[in-house]
Amino acid sequence: MLHFNRRKLLLLPLLALCLSCWAPARAPEAATGPQHLVVLHTNDIHGQVLPRDATWLDDEHPPLIGGLERLAARIAQESEEARRSGAGVLVVDGGDWFQGTPEGMLEDGRDFLEALARVGHDVLCVGNHEFDHGVETIEAHLKASKLPAVLANLRGRADGKRPAWVKPWRIFKRAGLKIAVVGLLTPATPEITDDSVRAFEFVDPALALEEVRRELRDSVDLVLPLTHLGVNGDRDLARAHGDLPLIVGGHSHTYLPEGLREGEVLIAQAGSKASALGRVDLWFDRESGECLRSRSRLIDLMEEARADDLPPGLVRACEHLVKRSSGHMDSVVGELATPLSRSRHPLETAPAGNLITDVMRRRTDADVALQNRGGIRCDLAAGPVTRRDLFEILPFGNHLVTVTLTGAELLATLRRAVEGQAHSGLEFSGLVLEVREGTSGNEVLGVAIGGEPLALKREYRVTLNSFLAGGGDAYLELGGELNRVDDRAALRDVMEEAFAQAGVLTPPTENRYRRRR
Repeated sequence: MLHFNRRKLLLLPLLALCLSCWAPARAPEAATGPQHLVVLHTNDIHGQVLPRDATWLDDEHPPLIGGLERLAARIAQESEEARRSGAGVLVVDGGDWFQGTPEGMLEDGRDFLEALARVGHDVLCVGNHEFDHGVETIEAHLKASKLPAVLANLRGRADGKRPAWVKPWRIFKRAGLKIAVVGLLTPATPEITDDSVRAFEFVDPALALEEVRRELRDSVDLVLPLTHLGVNGDRDLARAHGDLPLIVGGHSHTYLPEGLREGEVLIAQAGSKASALGRVDLWFDRESGECLRSRSRLIDLMEEARADDLPPGLVRACEHLVKRSSGHMDSVVGELATPLSRSRHPLETAPAGNLITDVMRRRTDADVALQNRGGIRCDLAAGPVTRRDLFEILPFGNHLVTVTLTGAELLATLRRAVEGQAHSGLEFSGLVLEVREGTSGNEVLGVAIGGEPLALKREYRVTLNSFLAGGGDAYLELGGELNRVDDRAALRDVMEEAFAQAGVLTPPTENRYRRRR
């Protein structure tokens, strides 16, 4: 018969517990199923601190949409939901950060970037408007704000090297993948921003991306182009790099509710002005790294931000910006009898362009006035107009320049605008332009000025903005110096004076193009 010491018997459970602690730990179960990556994206925020009226949803009673606080809150919500489901999250922006509102222009954009840095982006592509105050300014802004910017296709003309002040790419580990996000900016940038940019060369984006991929070789699992090329530039890039699963873009302000496909490449863009947050979901095979499927959607920012979802310091930063700009900017300067809308067709002038160019031409008593469409940045509803409204429709600070052009020089300018494809087109006053619209391209058939056919050898006084007069958009190409007279008042101030004189302005609605097929 076996006999057990009672005290020793009581120690047996404790001994068993200790032995279990010494036993080797069980290996965790291997993850199964595809790797899930969520890319949250914005582009062309253009200084939009505050929500704005969504007039395209309801012209009479527009709801408020967007703004930095709503954007940051939705980024936080989508990120939390994605991580709870086991996905990795990457938050990116496609450029043009501050230019476009009074708040965005404080200290040449520096104060806005301090607020933007709190929104939650992992990486941001440099846009063309980041250069509007010169290369030295954006270099200083990036250093001060510590924004994680990228730009890979910029080279110094003198040495052919990438500048040291911005990284060409940044690498992130998400969803078990090593991801290189590569910034690419439109090569048209020197034509549409500050002259200091002409010290740099903008390499063709497809070639620059090819070079980056050679440098990275097999060191990453995924290359993600983050671009400011416009949707057509992204399509060109996708055709050159058809093996990539995704391109996230900006510049053309294109609202792509489900993205678009160029071959197998998904292209995503989220409109503009912090009105929507884009979300792309991608699933990758764990063994091969192949992208199995992807989907894209846009989330309109209609809901008020919840305090719990806002990053620390963002509300205070936004309040600081609004306080500094609001007193002067919220004053009513006049009234619109009817809406001031922009053109949606390349061969149609619109009330906004008609009114602005009419005001320009009357001020200088010129024969013709020209305004680039890209400089008219929003629509305005009928009713009271504030200085803020004028700033948002004409944010760039251009002044009026009156030049003397021969009929031949003016015709060449109009042909570049109508028959070329590079830029947004022209609005005009004082002339009627007859064009043939064709599938292979448009053609100028005739020009009438003051009711008379354009005379090639006659000289005409033409008023345009300082951007165009300086060679912006490459419409005006002359061999010698311009015979010019500068009116240093900003165009938006000229518009304010027109409202002050008239009280109520009625935008002309006629189409000043005569289209033939």
